[in-house]
Amino acid sequence: MTGKISLALVGVGNVATTLVKGFEFYKNSTQGLWHPKVAGLTLNDFSVSAAYDIDASKVGKKISELVKNHKTDFGNITVQPGIADDTAPPHVSKNGQIKSASYDEFVNSLKNTKPDFVLNLISSGMEKSSEKYAKAALDAGCSFFNATAAHTVTDQIRKSFESKGIAILGDDLMSQFGGTAFHRGMIDFMASRGIFLQKAYQLDVGGNQDTQNTMAEETRERKRQIKTESIAIESPIPFRSTAGTTEYAEQLGDSRVSYYWMEAGGFLNSPIELDLALKTNDSTNGCNVIIDSIRAAKKSLSNKDYAKIDIISAYAFKNPSKKMHIRECIKAFEDSFLN
Repeated sequence: MTGKISLALVGVGNVATTLVKGFEFYKNSTQGLWHPKVAGLTLNDFSVSAAYDIDASKVGKKISELVKNHKTDFGNITVQPGIADDTAPPHVSKNGQIKSASYDEFVNSLKNTKPDFVLNLISSGMEKSSEKYAKAALDAGCSFFNATAAHTVTDQIRKSFESKGIAILGDDLMSQFGGTAFHRGMIDFMASRGIFLQKAYQLDVGGNQDTQNTMAEETRERKRQIKTESIAIESPIPFRSTAGTTEYAEQLGDSRVSYYWMEAGGFLNSPIELDLALKTNDSTNGCNVIIDSIRAAKKSLSNKDYAKIDIISAYAFKNPSKKMHIRECIKAFEDSFLN
C-alpha cells in the first residue's frame, strides 16, 4: 500500500500499535471516526515507512509481531533503534534492555525512508530525546508531530521548519474525550450558561507505562502545569484549579480514570457542585486527534498555508503556541479542513 501521507512512528507502544490497527480497520468502515475525511483525505491515504524504539525487546522485530492478532499492510516494517538522550523509563531499563542509535544514524535513516511526518510517541519525561527527535526531523526534511509534553515548539524552531517547507506541531497531545478536553468542555458549557467556576480539581489515575513514567516528580509537575493552564483558558474569570496525574495503578492497564470536582455559584451565588468520574482508554482516545491533525497539516503544507498550523495545534494539543477556546478551535479546524 502506498499512501499519500507516510509516517515514521517513534515509540512503538500502545498508541502506535493502535494507530496501525486503525489503518487496517478503517479500510472498509467509518464507525468511531470523528472525521472520516479531512482535507479530502481518508485513512486509506496513510502509510507507515519506518518505526523506532529504544526497547531492545522491540528493536529488530517486525510491526506484525508487535500488533498481535491483527493483519496490517505495514507488518513488514522492522523496528529500528531510536535516540536515547535521557535516562530510559523503568519499564525499559530495569533489565538493561536499551538499544539506541546515534543522532547521525537516526537522521540518515529518516533520509532513507523519507516519511512526511515523524510522529513522536515516546514516554513522558524523555525531554532531551524529544528535542533531539525534533531536530533530527528538521535535518532530515520531515515534519514533526510531538505528542509528548516536552517543549519542542518555539518561534525559532517553527521558522526553521517552515523555511524548509515542513512543519512542527505540538506540544502534548489532547485526547478526543480525555480528562483535559472533557474538563475544558464542561467549563465552556457552564460559562455559556452564565455559571462561573470558583474552585475545581481534576485528578487522573492510569495504568499504562506513560502514567508510570509521569510519576517522576519533575515530569508530573510539568504535566500538571500544562493541564492547569490549558483548562484555565475556558473560564472568563480566574478560579482556583489543580489538574494532573496523581497515581499509577497497574491494574487499570491502558485505561485512565479522571476524577472531577467543580464548585460554582449561580443566582444569589447559590451553590452548584459537580462531582464525577470519567473512564477512558488512553491509546484509542488520542488516535482520532492524531489522524485529523496530520491530514490537515498535509493539506496546509501542500498549500504553503503555514498560518493554519496554529489552528491545527490549538485543536490537537494542550500546550500549543497560540491557545484558543476549545469550541473555537474545533470550529476553526472544521471550517478550514472539512467545509
